[in-house]
Amino acid sequence: MNLKDRIIRSTGKKAPFRLVLVDITNTMNEIGAKHGAQSYSLKLLAETAISSIFLSSSLKMKGTVSVTATFGGEISYAKADTSPLISRKEGDESYYFVRAMIPQDDLEAIKGDEPALIPQTYQVVKLNEYGKRVHESMVQAVSASMGQNLATYLYQSEQILSAVGIEAQFNKQDPNKLDYAVGFYVEAFPEMEEKDSTILEQVVLNLPKFADMYATQQSGGKTMLDELLYQFEGPYEIEVIKEFGAKAFCPCNKERTISSLAALPINDLKDLEKEGKDLELVCDFCRTKYTVTIDDLKNLIKEREK
Repeated sequence: MNLKDRIIRSTGKKAPFRLVLVDITNTMNEIGAKHGAQSYSLKLLAETAISSIFLSSSLKMKGTVSVTATFGGEISYAKADTSPLISRKEGDESYYFVRAMIPQDDLEAIKGDEPALIPQTYQVVKLNEYGKRVHESMVQAVSASMGQNLATYLYQSEQILSAVGIEAQFNKQDPNKLDYAVGFYVEAFPEMEEKDSTILEQVVLNLPKFADMYATQQSGGKTMLDELLYQFEGPYEIEVIKEFGAKAFCPCNKERTISSLAALPINDLKDLEKEGKDLELVCDFCRTKYTVTIDDLKNLIKEREK
């Protein structure tokens, strides 16, 4: 597959574990540009999205995983939703749809500065294909690192032993772009023997630094994901189950935007109608602007009054 971004799902042949590798650099640069995110906020967006991808990689159904990390300090929260689209036709490409956001007021306040962050919570919500919540859990966030928060969540909420590495690095010359947004996730299955668990732990501890793998990639060597795959293949054979691409995607549209107004009290809707002005609403995720006209408001009020 010739994909700009890659998500590799694989398993160990000689030991029972699952390995997921992610590179969504291009997708997060596209999402970051829509939000005007830069440097540290762009890094946080990407790392939150990668943690959501790792969780959605284990979905046993069609659906979406939403991750929200809340903070005290200059950023209130970061949120990412991912949905795997698995093609069943030979030759067709499969993708993870990704969207992510930090409140726009927070982004405008910090601009390119490093924000002061006090980790508070890490929340995971799993939705089925119809948008119904099938799982929701929250743990105390242990750091600003999404990898550490994800590992803590998995251990406390799902009793899964895992090793997680997530890192995004912004470009020093152009902080509006990421050099890379990469991660690995290793899940040991319950039947794994202690000797294999010890070996796997050493493999993780001895992995090259992400920055060193990026430098190798830039000099014409292995890509970061290929290097990670090579490192895990050292003591084990790895079987790649499927490789995916990634796409920035948001399911918002004008109809859904108008529907969101229906949650307002009817008196508030009537006050908006009296003002006689069209409303401009902006999607928090993709920053698409929608105009809700007075006629739209009138129709909405009529529906409510029925």
